[in-house]
Amino acid sequence: MKRGFKFWIIVGLFCLFTAEVQAEGLKKYLALYGTYLNYGNSAIKEDGYAITVYGSIGDGKKQGLEAALSQLHLNYESPYSDLDQTDYTLVYTYTAGLHPNLSLRLGGHYISSDDKLTDEGWILLGDLTYFVPYRWNIGLEVDYSNYDQWVNLEVFQFSPHAGYFRRLGADSLYLETRAYYIHVDESKSIGLSLKNYYSLELSATWTRGPVSFKILGWAGQQVFAVKTGGFVVYNLTEKYRGGAGAELTYRWENKYLLGLQTHWNTYEEISTGKNVNQTVVTASVGFNF
Repeated sequence: MKRGFKFWIIVGLFCLFTAEVQAEGLKKYLALYGTYLNYGNSAIKEDGYAITVYGSIGDGKKQGLEAALSQLHLNYESPYSDLDQTDYTLVYTYTAGLHPNLSLRLGGHYISSDDKLTDEGWILLGDLTYFVPYRWNIGLEVDYSNYDQWVNLEVFQFSPHAGYFRRLGADSLYLETRAYYIHVDESKSIGLSLKNYYSLELSATWTRGPVSFKILGWAGQQVFAVKTGGFVVYNLTEKYRGGAGAELTYRWENKYLLGLQTHWNTYEEISTGKNVNQTVVTASVGFNF
């Protein structure tokens, strides 16, 4: 099953970057992300890094396909072994086909990891959003995570979300709120005391010309969370309790993009009971072609 799944992931990535590349009117985007992670007060982890390649292709209006390949390395304290992990993500978006104001996203995420619990884990994701362009939107994201190599662990996540857009002269402001409900069916066998986890996230994005600045914060409890539309999966056994972040993006000539992100989260190490501060810094460069 593992080889077969990887095969179809590779086929999907190949199709993304080769199918109709010369077709007139298709919008294509490619980006490279470099990430540094630091774990303060952890008894297990020191730091780590990740490299991610992301690409998308679509008509810019109705249909789009996104894919990402990410390689993660975490340095662990002695006597623990370091962790290496590869993530594959493929997402399809269909807008205004079912209804002029509906957007549907369907996709999958696959994990190949040194972590025995979540190696060969796979995630199915779906999101249905009703939107009024440049005014507001409301939707629901549903994610199903399956980790069955070590224990038969299944995770269900429901994330209702809503956004509000407003123009402020030459500027624009976008506000979004997102709630998370996560259900873990095998919680006690992996050291978790609860089956159900709840949290709330708020974000605001200000844009002026080529510059966008976003701030966000969240509070509550999360385990095995699926975020950023399925492209980020927290698959290690850690109970997150809150976090904050800021993102700065600069675009020029309607072609190139530079980004810088910093995020901070706090979580409890299940195996040691220690509270850990996680700092994540990501730089990115992308271009349309």
